[in-house]
Amino acid sequence: MRKAIAIDFDGCLCTDAFPAIGEPNWPVIKRAQAEQRAGAGLILWTCREDQLLLDAIAACEGWGLAFDSINESLPDWIEAFGTQPRKVGASEYWDDKAASIPVTDRFFVGGAGDDSIELLEPNLGHKHMELKPCPFCGSTRIFYERYEGPAGERWRCWCAKCLAGIDPGTAQAAGQVREMWNRRPDLPNAPLTLEELREMDGEPVFIKCLFNDELSSYVVVDKRRDSAGIFTRLFYASFDYYGDEWLAYRRKPEEGKNDQTVRHH
Repeated sequence: MRKAIAIDFDGCLCTDAFPAIGEPNWPVIKRAQAEQRAGAGLILWTCREDQLLLDAIAACEGWGLAFDSINESLPDWIEAFGTQPRKVGASEYWDDKAASIPVTDRFFVGGAGDDSIELLEPNLGHKHMELKPCPFCGSTRIFYERYEGPAGERWRCWCAKCLAGIDPGTAQAAGQVREMWNRRPDLPNAPLTLEELREMDGEPVFIKCLFNDELSSYVVVDKRRDSAGIFTRLFYASFDYYGDEWLAYRRKPEEGKNDQTVRHH
């Protein structure tokens, strides 16, 4: 069954100017178009009704975005499940008001759920909470867990994909396991060449925005989404502007060690 993506309109596909039509949010629109080219079905998922809904559909068509369904599940999903519930069925829900809830495929044996007090997704913009990608599988889904141990409250962190983790049993603060997890050999970290970047797929890289450092972040390269650039959480990194507006590193450059000379083969 094909991937289904339900996409909100106001505040997501465009700036929120309800009931008027806001300015188009091109990074989201282009990502939706790339997903559709890759075979996903797109659903316009909005509270707009009547003429306001027609206005939104017309605006999307003007931006080059056509939907497979409007405020209901994809026809093939309806046929496959034999139901048409009020909640639109989808693989992903894109909404500016969405909250990301940590979900894992499996836990440690005797881990989360057994004496676990709190599961925390680190704030990647907070230097005292940030956890580097997993050194084993490259996943960026790394979580803190506060739990009740035999000697009292303790902390650990672990990768939700491969379950690699740090749990010394003595850490009474998140910072203690953060320092252990983030410890890496001091290896060269020159910017990747564009050729190297184009060959990557499913690997984490740090995208450094050269015109606004606040837009810099880790991202997992996904060649299926777009062959012309990389979608980060905060901006669209076009390959046409590599070296001028942004650079990619295998890991986040340290303060004062940013080598911004792009190597070419």
